[in-house]
Amino acid sequence: MPESSNIKEVDMEENFQLKQNEIDITECTSTSKSFDDDKSVRQIFEEWEENNDNVEDDEKEAKALIGKKKKDEVKKLPKRVRDMYTTSDWWTLWIGLISFGLAVAITFGVPYTLEDQKMLKYVIPQPMKWSNNPLDAWDLYNIIGVALSLSFFGILYLVSLLCMGKVKPEKPISMYMKGFVGLSFIAIISFWLGRQEWCARNGFGYAIFSIVFGMIIANIPAISNNKEQLDWLKLAAKDGEFFIKCSLVLLAVEFSVISKFGLEAILVAWLGSPLVLITGYLIGTRLFKMEKGIALLVAVGSTWCGASAISATGAVIGASGSDMSLSISVVAFFTVIFTFVQAYIAIGVGMPHDVAGAWIGGSVDQTGNVIASAAIISDEAAEVAGIVKMVLNSGLGILATVISIWWQTTQNQDDDGKNDEESSKAGTITTRRKKKKINWLVIWDKFPKFVIGYILCSAILTTTIPQLEGTPEGAALQGAVLSLNKWWFAIAFVGIGIGTSVKDLWEGALKSGVLQLYLATNILDIIVALGLAYAVL
Repeated sequence: MPESSNIKEVDMEENFQLKQNEIDITECTSTSKSFDDDKSVRQIFEEWEENNDNVEDDEKEAKALIGKKKKDEVKKLPKRVRDMYTTSDWWTLWIGLISFGLAVAITFGVPYTLEDQKMLKYVIPQPMKWSNNPLDAWDLYNIIGVALSLSFFGILYLVSLLCMGKVKPEKPISMYMKGFVGLSFIAIISFWLGRQEWCARNGFGYAIFSIVFGMIIANIPAISNNKEQLDWLKLAAKDGEFFIKCSLVLLAVEFSVISKFGLEAILVAWLGSPLVLITGYLIGTRLFKMEKGIALLVAVGSTWCGASAISATGAVIGASGSDMSLSISVVAFFTVIFTFVQAYIAIGVGMPHDVAGAWIGGSVDQTGNVIASAAIISDEAAEVAGIVKMVLNSGLGILATVISIWWQTTQNQDDDGKNDEESSKAGTITTRRKKKKINWLVIWDKFPKFVIGYILCSAILTTTIPQLEGTPEGAALQGAVLSLNKWWFAIAFVGIGIGTSVKDLWEGALKSGVLQLYLATNILDIIVALGLAYAVL
């Protein structure tokens, strides 16, 4: 019994195990079948996903084709039409005109009266004159207004960069924006210090501070020796000359105002300075064997109105930032010296005050220095000097236009002459060539377009301001336009300063002949202005 019982138990266990195996096999088969079903579903999903990717690829290709088609359509436009929104030359005109529109909008949009002398002078937000307390330079209107105005400038700058194709992965828009904010901040500090009463009286204006602060920043060893240090500021600073060109549209003046100053002031200002300018340029190029560009900058700065004249001329002839910085630095340094020397010479020899004023107005550079120098003599001298200087300054845009046309014409002829000389050396010219006609289209392509803006804005002011006589807007409009010009100048000068090496500047001043030419031209300007002052007064 026991033995048979054990045998049954073993059989039962074996049967149970067999059934269990059958169940496992069945489950396995079911699982495998289920897996196959899942696999088929996954294949369907993968096929759908692949088709969807193909659709996305098709969409990308379609967009690319559309983009290519648009580019092809743009390329079909004449080159001179494309240049109007893709080149810096044209963008200086657009930014200048929009800035002029901003000056007009603020002048007519802000409420003030003829009795409100403060608003008439500072309708364009800016630091005001202050003496002991720096905070006196600011009120709520100017604080908010400066921030908004410079933000508007920044937007114009960034839009122009995008249109000109300067924004790249390694030079993102944020980098340019950060750099422009940095330049604007330094410009504000420079303007602020330049409005201090003593600084303004002695000719230390925003232009000098802007360049000096820029040079200090750029020439700190930790920054100058490390290209990546403040790379965002250096990037925006490279557009210093671009900002100058934008500002030159805003040199526009109401020409009818010149007639109010009298024939005497016009003769002293516009007869002597052009003659000395031409003579100085010839001395530089022929006697000192200087390059044409730097000789012209020094001659203009010595005879016209310092930094502003150098900036305007440098822009129209395409001068380098280092040449402009060198010229401005030398002229500014000696102008401070002549500010006092000429005043005390006039006092020492007993010169008539009206003659002394005309002499100083026609020969001392920088408007602030002119007033400071003449004020040492008397109020009468200061008034006459201011009138002569105003007449001289009003001709700056005309001067830039004339220089631009002359420069492009001579450069075009020089290029033709070089090509003929090279061809002759190569033996390709067997007969004497006829003199080439001037290619006016080439001259137009090289002609600085901001000059068009200057002429247009001057025409608007000349026709509009007389109609607004007796109104606060008529009294403030001219000053408003020139104030925005100074803001662009301040930003530009900071950029030029950052791009200037003090070591190179010093070596350039000694070796280039700039010092010699400045002294020769300025002394000649002093003699001619003195003779004209005695002759007409």
